[in-house]
Amino acid sequence: MQKTFKIGESAIGGIIKVNKLGKGAFKVECLDYYTKEVVRWSYVYSTEHLFNYIEQVSTHYYADKITNYFKNETL
Repeated sequence: MQKTFKIGESAIGGIIKVNKLGKGAFKVECLDYYTKEVVRWSYVYSTEHLFNYIEQVSTHYYADKITNYFKNETL
């Protein structure tokens, strides 16, 4: 499952793309808003680490929104 969040100037690059890999693992990419090139990326292995990483590259508000999206999503 993959979800892209267009955030704008509140995030590094402006776009955060999250791929849920299964068993609580995620690949998080920060993309440039205009060129869609990867600026920064990381693997995280739990929703708590997902929240912490997104909070580092964005704001607490967006970290909460994105983490809750994946907590509430059923596969």
